[in-house]
Amino acid sequence: MLKISKRVDWVDTLKFIGILAVILGHINFPLNGFIYTWHMPLFFMISGFFIKFDTSLKVFVVKNFKRLMIPYFIFSIIGLFMEILKRHLLHRDALDYTHEIKGIFIDMDFAGLCNTYAFVLWFLPALFFARIFLYLIKNKIPSLPLQSLVVVLLFMGSFYIDLPFGLDNALNSLIFIYAGNIIFDKKMPNVLVLLSVVVLAIIYCFGFSLNLDMASKVYSNKFLNVLCAISFVYVLIFCIKNISINNKFIKIWGGNTMLLFILHPYTNNIAHIVVQKTLHSDYWLFKFIISIAILSLLVFVKEKNKDCLVFKYV
Repeated sequence: MLKISKRVDWVDTLKFIGILAVILGHINFPLNGFIYTWHMPLFFMISGFFIKFDTSLKVFVVKNFKRLMIPYFIFSIIGLFMEILKRHLLHRDALDYTHEIKGIFIDMDFAGLCNTYAFVLWFLPALFFARIFLYLIKNKIPSLPLQSLVVVLLFMGSFYIDLPFGLDNALNSLIFIYAGNIIFDKKMPNVLVLLSVVVLAIIYCFGFSLNLDMASKVYSNKFLNVLCAISFVYVLIFCIKNISINNKFIKIWGGNTMLLFILHPYTNNIAHIVVQKTLHSDYWLFKFIISIAILSLLVFVKEKNKDCLVFKYV
C-alpha cells in the first residue's frame, strides 16, 4: 500500500507541473518555446505509465473509449457552441459549420478543431488510438528491440501522411507513450540520469534551436526534439521521485488534469479579457493568476459533484 501511495504522489506532482506548463503555454509566457519542447510529450509519457496489456483488446478499447473519446465528443460540441455564442454576442463572422462538424467527427486533429474552444482536444483521439497501437505492438511483437524499431518507423512515417480520426497524430505521439511505458516504475540508474543531464546541457548550451508543436507535427529536428523531450522528462521524474512533496493542492490538481486541460482555454480567455479591460495590460503573470484562480474554483466544484453532469467524465 505504501508503495502505491508513494507512486501516486510523485505522478500527481508530475501531472501538476505538466498542467501548469500547458496553461502557461497558451499565455504569452516568455519561455513558451522552452515549454513546448516537453509539455505535451510529458503528458503522452505519463499516459504510457498506466497501460495494462493483460486484458482483451475489446475490453481495452471500450475502457479507453469511455475515458478519452466520450469527453472528447462532449467537450468538442460544448466548445463549438461556446464559440458560436461568443461570435454571435461579439457580432463576428459565423463559422463554417460543415468544416467544424467535419473537424469534430472526422478529422479529430488541431487543424479541424482550431477555430473553437475545442482546439486542445486533438490530444484525446491521438492518445486513444496511440494506446491501441501500443497494445497491439506489445501483444504481437515480443522482442523489445523490434517493438522499438516499429515505434520509430511509425513515428517517422506519421510526418508523411494525413489521416482521419487523428490517426497520424496517434502514430506521432506513440513514441512518447512507449517511452513512458518503458521507464515507469523502473529503477532509474544514476548513469542514465547523468547522461540525460549531459544531453540537455549540450542541446541548450550549444544553442540548438528546438521548436516543437506536436499538435501540428512540427519538429525542428526530429531526433533532437524526441531526445530532448524524453531526457527532460526523465530528469524531471528523477528529481520528483527524490523530493518528498505531499501537498493537498498539488494532489487535487494532479488528479484533475483532464478537467484542467479541457477548461483552461476558457479560463485563459476570460483572464485575457479581464487583464486587458481592467488593467490595460497584456502581462502574462496577471492572466496566469486569474486563470489559476478560476480553475481552482472549478476543481472545487467538481470535487463536490464528482458524479454529476459532465464532471463524471473528467
